[in-house]
Amino acid sequence: MINKKINLIFDFDSTFIQLETIEILAEFALSNNKNKTITLNKIKDITNLAMSGHLSFNKALSNRISMLNLKQNHIQSASDFIMKKISKSFIENIDFFKKNSNNIYIVSGGFKNIIFNIVKQFNIIEDNIYANEFLYKDSKITLDSKNPLSMDNGKGKVIKNIDGFNVIIGDGYTDYEVKKNGFADIFIQYTENINRKELNDKADFIAKNFN
Repeated sequence: MINKKINLIFDFDSTFIQLETIEILAEFALSNNKNKTITLNKIKDITNLAMSGHLSFNKALSNRISMLNLKQNHIQSASDFIMKKISKSFIENIDFFKKNSNNIYIVSGGFKNIIFNIVKQFNIIEDNIYANEFLYKDSKITLDSKNPLSMDNGKGKVIKNIDGFNVIIGDGYTDYEVKKNGFADIFIQYTENINRKELNDKADFIAKNFN
């Protein structure tokens, strides 16, 4: 019997939403770039390497961001697009999220500037969202390099401070890593949007959808 508070800790990209935020940002940021297709394919390859555990998250994040000249309108356009790409079974279970919002967290290598706009309709509070953040300076957009979620093993660094019986739910290696390093009690591999088969034997459970 579990006597601790049970926390459901969700990844965002390819779990809460159907796609990868950085790839959507790239679509908008590269819309007039003659090398758009080549760059998008490079970004997707880097994402897959990182989510399969073959490339460090920090290197993957910095490499992908460096390929984009992000502007504020790209972030707004991506946010509007993502709003229509929430995972279908999450929408079907929105009442569950609203009833249990105090026990639900988002811990993501994605971007809080976008994530909060998407998940607030599920009553997920801002204090329960941990993600990278864009910094705006002189019309340039960069990432906060001091944020633990921009670093390798960043999810574990955050989740170790969340008290309770922690269940991490996500599609990628960085989610499994949290359980592997002892900062979550259960790792549920989430496969509604993508099944990274190299993680199948590492998961405590595999969920094909939120149901």
